[in-house]
Amino acid sequence: MKRPIVCRSTPVAFSALFRILRQPLASLLAVSLAAGAAVGEDEVYEETWDSLRKHPVPEWFQDAKFGIYAHWGVYSVPGYGSEWYPRIMYQKDSDVYKHHAATYGDPSKFGYKDFIPMFKAEKFDPEEWAELYEKAGAKFAGPVAEHHDGFSMWASKVNRWNAADTGPKRDVTGELAAALRKRGIKIITSFHHGYNFQGYYTPGEGWDTADPQYADLYGQFKDPRTAHERWFAKIKEVIDNYQPDQIWFDFCLAPIPDEYKRRMAAYYYGQEKKWGKPVIITRKGDHLPEGVGVLDIERGRMGDLAPFLWQTDDSVAHNSWGWVQNLQLKPAEELVHELIDIVSKNGVLLLNVAPKADGAIPDDQKRLLLEMGAWLQVNGEAIYGTRPWVLYGEGPSLRERGRGMEGDKQGPAAPSTGPDVRFTRRGETLYAISLGWPEGELALGSVHVAKAGPDAQATLLGSPAPVGYRVDDLQRLVIKTPDLAPEKHPCRYAYAFRISGFDLRGFLAVAVKAREAVLEGESIRLEEKTAGNPNIGFWNSPEARAHWLVKVPRAGTYLLRGDVAAGAGDTQLAVDVNGQTLTVSVAKTADWAIPVAAKLGSLRFDRPGVYHLTLRPADPASWKAVNVWGLELGLVL
Repeated sequence: MKRPIVCRSTPVAFSALFRILRQPLASLLAVSLAAGAAVGEDEVYEETWDSLRKHPVPEWFQDAKFGIYAHWGVYSVPGYGSEWYPRIMYQKDSDVYKHHAATYGDPSKFGYKDFIPMFKAEKFDPEEWAELYEKAGAKFAGPVAEHHDGFSMWASKVNRWNAADTGPKRDVTGELAAALRKRGIKIITSFHHGYNFQGYYTPGEGWDTADPQYADLYGQFKDPRTAHERWFAKIKEVIDNYQPDQIWFDFCLAPIPDEYKRRMAAYYYGQEKKWGKPVIITRKGDHLPEGVGVLDIERGRMGDLAPFLWQTDDSVAHNSWGWVQNLQLKPAEELVHELIDIVSKNGVLLLNVAPKADGAIPDDQKRLLLEMGAWLQVNGEAIYGTRPWVLYGEGPSLRERGRGMEGDKQGPAAPSTGPDVRFTRRGETLYAISLGWPEGELALGSVHVAKAGPDAQATLLGSPAPVGYRVDDLQRLVIKTPDLAPEKHPCRYAYAFRISGFDLRGFLAVAVKAREAVLEGESIRLEEKTAGNPNIGFWNSPEARAHWLVKVPRAGTYLLRGDVAAGAGDTQLAVDVNGQTLTVSVAKTADWAIPVAAKLGSLRFDRPGVYHLTLRPADPASWKAVNVWGLELGLVL
């Protein structure tokens, strides 16, 4: 899975993507749904990109949200370094080469092919795997059909190096697919073998990598056309024999000529009518053209809500996709939060597990999956079959996770806390999923209440405890969390509130935080009246100012609201931005340390952009000192 330096993915055309994301989300979703609905069941897919772009994303995939696959193959036998062992063992300056030579002998005497008889899979139980995946809550699952090492994990007549004729001598793909289908789980088969023909192995002198009899295993075909025909033939064989619901492609698909990729996609999509079920292809980057299949982002995710369905593939471990001796597993909390965040942004999570060479899934990985399953058992209503809301979330730990391999670059995600919330919806019902237990109240700053109907209510999934709510002066929905001891919480890691009976609007907020201000003048400075929540204080001089650069994401009329307090008497502040001046009143409060959340007015922005905003005394002659915790611009969606 992990990308070596010698083969980089072609970058996505980000400028085109950003142009899409700047458009109103609701209109983009409507166009997407209309385009999908226009494609009939009898559509004939030709071997052209224009025809293949017409293929809609199946509803089952939009509903599924969570799938599991497994990096398991011959590379699991050495279990050292990573699943890239087959390639790196032939690189003489590498740690893997030194380990291999010390453990098994020089690759000229013990090559990768010699691991195949050791790959016996004696503990592989497809029924046990399928039962585990079902308990974990997976709605689609399957094997890595072929990794970069060129070993086919199915009964192949195309590739002599396959699991049915060598190694385990079992049709791993067929057995697992049958066990999954019995449980109503859709089938995914992943293909990584495009890289096998791109110089994956070093054909050193005296090494088996250069031996013609192992060409299928090591990808050493003299004629590129032979290699490309073999690439297509393997996929066609899996399509014909196992009828997968999803075909997933790893990187380095780009060097495969378009004629083969078009033939593959047209052939696969052409089976839908024959099989009586819709299928889907997932792709990395632009290795298939935009609109052909679903975009997959390896170990990363969208930084914002996307107007199209996408998928992340990630692993239960930080350091490897295949089983290795020092596998560094992620905590279940991180995986649950990742799933929630991805779904809120219109995504699907495909999670990898790493079985040992004998086919056993280690107990610590089983526990991770079962913990995810336990959470989904309580909160699945807020995940499966949902669609994105107008905003994906709010809170202090919103992370701008980039595309590509950003998960690896950023390392483990920081734990999230109660105020971090992600949204999903089912029809008119909104789900607010708090990534930690919200003590007391959960104020949803992104949820603007236009009207609360007679049947309006909030409930906590998995708990009979009554949940109260109120609508504050800023028309925010505030959920009153039930007073429950930790052992009475319905689950762990995150808590989903069902919100129904309201007429709700999204509130796209732009925070103008005190800690980010540039302060000008005598005495004015930041102070900590509340731990972790500094305010602008000691604003005694009418000559002082506070400045910000504010990024406005969309054109529109923004409401201005803020947390402010005055101690000596009522006073007025002026807000200058974009050629506009807004005067706001600040009422005297009983306690300097108690901010008052108030509507302060509205400001118009005709285009998105970065604006200079100044906060100053409106009338220096009648100025009274104030404290300012922060302002917020918000567009009601």
